[in-house]
Amino acid sequence: MQPITANAQSRFLVCVDNQPESRTALRLACLKAAARGIAIDLLHVLAPADFQTLGIIAERMQGERRGEGELLLKGLAEEARAHGVEPGLLLREGAVGEEIIAAVQADPRINLAIIGTAHQTAGRGTLAAWLAGQLGSKLFVPLLMIPGNLTDQQLQALV
Repeated sequence: MQPITANAQSRFLVCVDNQPESRTALRLACLKAAARGIAIDLLHVLAPADFQTLGIIAERMQGERRGEGELLLKGLAEEARAHGVEPGLLLREGAVGEEIIAAVQADPRINLAIIGTAHQTAGRGTLAAWLAGQLGSKLFVPLLMIPGNLTDQQLQALV
């Protein structure tokens, strides 16, 4: 299978972190992308720095957070490559919802945003509800929310 390259005309934006539901969303995105010849971008958002410390300690802490984010993206990129998809990698810092919207607005080729949703976890539902509320005013692409507890067979049925 020939890998899908970053030069495809359309793109899916897959919002990822180190939670299992992100990997479920990534698997579905890869299956859909490979079937349609569409590229994907993986977006990981670092929470804004809230350092009380000044100087070199704050810089070191921020560098460590960035390094962890880059490592996460590299690992998830390997998973995408195993599905025959070569992803673009985006690492941003800020409020998660705002950065998702900014990433979509920055690239007109993005035609679908995909997030994984946790089963029975309060925090992730808030992001999904907030993004859904932004669909009409700021997020001008469909938002696909993938339950993190779907099986590979259920994911295949959605392709």
